[in-house]
Amino acid sequence: MKELIKKKVLSKNWTFNEIADLKSTITIICNDLAEELTLMEKFNLANEVRIKESYVGMELYDVLGDIVYNTLQLQVAETIKELLNTATISFGGNNNEISTNGLVGKPNKKRTADEKKKDDTKE
Repeated sequence: MKELIKKKVLSKNWTFNEIADLKSTITIICNDLAEELTLMEKFNLANEVRIKESYVGMELYDVLGDIVYNTLQLQVAETIKELLNTATISFGGNNNEISTNGLVGKPNKKRTADEKKKDDTKE
């Protein structure tokens, strides 16, 4: 499961806002994973979880969904934490560089700085 979570996390280019709002990001990843898991994979996730008293009287489908979601949340949070501990940040995503030709392009002919305008000679 951990490799599937890593693959899911690493397959996307995250914005700073998405990483800063980890609760929301974990929820999105958990929802995606819960939809992708087969029923057997869900049962395997819930296999070692102890049943709480609050689950008494609930339908199996609801209990299984709750256990799977809570287990996924823990695993996704742990995986993201491990990945962030070794992550580096590059602030080069949006390069607002000026082209080598400047803003208006190349001039048609070379001009000197002391060149007089044609209008300056007619006084």
